[in-house]
Amino acid sequence: MEKITKLGALITIVSGIGAMPAHATCEMDDVIKIADMSWASASAIAHIESRILEQGFGCKTQLIPGDTVPTATTMVRKGLPHIAPEMWSSNVRKVLEDGEQSGAITIAGDTYVSGGVDAWWVPKYVVEAHPELKSVADLARYSHLFKDPNDPDKGRFYNCPPGWACEVMSKNLLKGYGLDQHYNLFSPGSSAALDAAISSSYKRKKPVLFFYWGPTALLGKYDMVQLEMTPHDPERDACNAKVDCDTPTAGGFPHAEVNTIVSKELKEKAPSIYDFLAKVSLETDMVNSLLAWGDENKAEASEIAEHFLENYQEVWTPWVSPTVAGKVIASN
Repeated sequence: MEKITKLGALITIVSGIGAMPAHATCEMDDVIKIADMSWASASAIAHIESRILEQGFGCKTQLIPGDTVPTATTMVRKGLPHIAPEMWSSNVRKVLEDGEQSGAITIAGDTYVSGGVDAWWVPKYVVEAHPELKSVADLARYSHLFKDPNDPDKGRFYNCPPGWACEVMSKNLLKGYGLDQHYNLFSPGSSAALDAAISSSYKRKKPVLFFYWGPTALLGKYDMVQLEMTPHDPERDACNAKVDCDTPTAGGFPHAEVNTIVSKELKEKAPSIYDFLAKVSLETDMVNSLLAWGDENKAEASEIAEHFLENYQEVWTPWVSPTVAGKVIASN
């Protein structure tokens, strides 16, 4: 689809007057509260939706700091915030199911077309040098590439940040594939420390094996290869999610469902806004690139949102009417 210019958008507005609602006033009288989650992609999307609601729909918005469990819980119990733009639903399945059953919330759509990504990765230059390395099952033969400086007889695997669900999952998967005999599990201490370790290795073209998730700036910035795993089976691999798992399996990570969650009040009072939110769906690779731009330019989430609205019009304009799109474009 060709990128819409400001002039083209304004022409479309004129030709569309009378056919589409102008949204001169917001369907919601109250300030629309949007969850501003603590990670980069979620915060960027929150700012994107806030700008579209304010500039295109004439609404007032407020960004509310949030995180997966507390945001899901308060939406179900109190109806606020009105919108959670990037809810990793797989991590709060029971809370969301209860909220849907009670009518407190609605899952409006999929934030990411193919869901989020949890996986083990190596740099592309490692695979180019060793093309036989394609899957996690192959790693036993390559522990010497990822040598642990504190224990040279084994490789080092950089695990998920401590306290995250993926930390336990990766530990059990390492055992399930029999790789605990060949690799030491290394805790980075934080997501920032994990990023630093990966970046340092990549810049020096050193082999590094690690857990990572997407969309993220790091996966947009560096050329990484996701290692194949046995597809996740909920029954077979259930133990891998448990801290005290006695029988870990050589499975995979579950599909990460990432959704836009909307409160009952907003859905009932603002059908046009709900229709917009239901259409918000993004490709993970595109968001990786967007976040990489933000990282390289040291941009705040609001600046990333502005960059997206100006440079990715072919992505977001189909979410709204030509009238709304024109107003947003004219405001930037």
